[in-house]
Amino acid sequence: MTVKRIKEGIYKVEDSQGTWIATGGFATMNGKWVAHECNTYEECTTLNSWAVQFDTFKQLKQYAKSF
Repeated sequence: MTVKRIKEGIYKVEDSQGTWIATGGFATMNGKWVAHECNTYEECTTLNSWAVQFDTFKQLKQYAKSF
C-alpha cells in the first residue's frame, strides 16, 4: 500500500485493488475518514464514496486491507 499526501486530510492511496482517495480530519465537516473510488480529489463525490466512516486514517487503511 502506497500513500501519497495531496494536502492536509487528503491522501491518494494505491494498493492491490487499485487507486482510491481518502479524506478526513480537517478536510471534512465531521472529522471522520472516508474513502472514494477515484483517481483525483476533484472526482470525489458521494456517488463514489465507500459509504463507511472511520475515526482515524489508520482504521480506514486497515479496513481497505481486508479486501
